[in-house]
Amino acid sequence: MTPMPASLSSPEPSAAEVTLVVRTVRIEEPVDLLGHIPADVSGAWLRHGQGVVARGTAWSVQTAGAHRFAAAGAAFQGIAARARVDDEVRTRMSGLIALGSFSYADGSERPSRLVVPRALLGVHDGEAFLTVVGVDEEPVMPRSWRDLFGSTPAASDLPAELEVEADHTPDEYQSLVQQAVAEIREGRAEKVVLSERTTVTAPQRLEPALLLAGLAHDYPSTWVYHLDDVIGASPEMLAQTQEGRIFSRVLAGTRPVADDSELDEVDRRAFRTDAKELSEHAFAVDSVVDRLEGLAEDLDVSPAPFVLRLPGLEHLASDVSARLREGVTSLDVAARLHPSAAVSGTPRDRADEIIARLEPRDRGGYASPVGWLDAAGDGQWAIALRMAHLHGDSTVTLQAGGGLVAASDPVSEHAETLAKCRPMLRALRRSTPRTGEVDTSRISRTLGA
Repeated sequence: MTPMPASLSSPEPSAAEVTLVVRTVRIEEPVDLLGHIPADVSGAWLRHGQGVVARGTAWSVQTAGAHRFAAAGAAFQGIAARARVDDEVRTRMSGLIALGSFSYADGSERPSRLVVPRALLGVHDGEAFLTVVGVDEEPVMPRSWRDLFGSTPAASDLPAELEVEADHTPDEYQSLVQQAVAEIREGRAEKVVLSERTTVTAPQRLEPALLLAGLAHDYPSTWVYHLDDVIGASPEMLAQTQEGRIFSRVLAGTRPVADDSELDEVDRRAFRTDAKELSEHAFAVDSVVDRLEGLAEDLDVSPAPFVLRLPGLEHLASDVSARLREGVTSLDVAARLHPSAAVSGTPRDRADEIIARLEPRDRGGYASPVGWLDAAGDGQWAIALRMAHLHGDSTVTLQAGGGLVAASDPVSEHAETLAKCRPMLRALRRSTPRTGEVDTSRISRTLGA
């Protein structure tokens, strides 16, 4: 193969009628994705060591407003219809795909975006592949996939000292929770999901590649994502479609656990039967089931919530699956389900009105769909939770929240919100790079610390 420049910083094309020329080739050796996240990573989707990491932009579209999902989907369908694709692998996420991040509110100032990367390194079911995309010309393939995806940057030997400042004091946030609960008790809503923002500043540059590697190492069962200004590790799958089926995992009801441990069996049984937690969870499941009407048939729902165990947190979870109607894409489903009662409330309009009053700041990409779709419309869209917005080189804004019902206790709800920030804070402390040659064994030791 002829050489390809390591830099993929060519000007980004507009959404004009360009033709994408896509080539995916098989990599005939095992690939450790977490060990090959480039310093200039532009996007990622990782779970259990599989998925993709991306560099550069071949095509993108920005949308806004109430029709942002439909507009983005139509633009991608148009570019996909014109694309020339040579995919010798033909597996999940090979060929032409777009990564996407949408904003929570119709009126958000933050644009929603779909991006086709210039280059993708992927692994699915143990099979590794490289995708390179040309714009109106054949892509130039590298001699080796390592020319585009070298080793993950090495982490600093010492954890970063972070400045952490929440938007509210504990008393102020608990007062907001009390206001929301009062409105629920007065009948204005049945459930409201309130969140808190926390600004974190590091003493030196933060490395998104190290954030991704740390999150994927510590939370392998979550969907670790990055695109534009959002990065995180979500435990909640909003909409996953494949071969005519839709899968959605609903999380609502949370128990924080100290020191990244687990609940004992007595506490776990109490959690599974807690009336307040079950009520909050039922609202979230019903919102998904109700909104799938017209898009899917033959719904199958977990007969009872199960406990999803993550380091430091346990959630009540239910799985929903169904058969999709012809022509429905993963993005169509994500648009219909967003925002679910797990991140908004019930009824949705009333809950969002209360959120808008008590959370005057734009949620941006928080609690909104993030993921990918392919040319056939299949894909995966998680809810952007356990996340941060990136601001410049050394500042991020964390956001986390919890579902409130009439029986909610402000102190417990505040503790839950703090616990949900732990994954990102832990990754941030280890995400400052060090200079010198990359030592992958040292990276592994650092992430395991």
